[in-house]
Amino acid sequence: MAKPFGFNGTPVRTPDTFQPSAATTSTDDSDRTQDLVMRNTPIGTVESYSLEWRDIPVKEAAFIFNQIKNRQKYLMRYMSADLGGWAENYFYTSNYSWGTLKKANGKDVWESLSFNAIRINPI
Repeated sequence: MAKPFGFNGTPVRTPDTFQPSAATTSTDDSDRTQDLVMRNTPIGTVESYSLEWRDIPVKEAAFIFNQIKNRQKYLMRYMSADLGGWAENYFYTSNYSWGTLKKANGKDVWESLSFNAIRINPI
């Protein structure tokens, strides 16, 4: 059975943490009036996802990292908070974090690999 999460058409292990968030951007003239009534004109909403794998083997972490680093965009298969189902869309990432290098079951693993995937197009 194919793994549901993936990058650029290649399945990967499901992250231990997968947390969605979103931010709506409004036009420059959106603001509160003097009587404190909000006049808001939304432009669109951008979704992002925080992903983390814990105790991830170094080779597996390197594979995931090489799927997303230095790219204008990459394709990610994920559970969409907006759609309520599995989706594939283009994302970008600019910051990555690893935990400490350690041994687990006699093998080298990173304590964690984490990053934030930010969707290219608004929802």
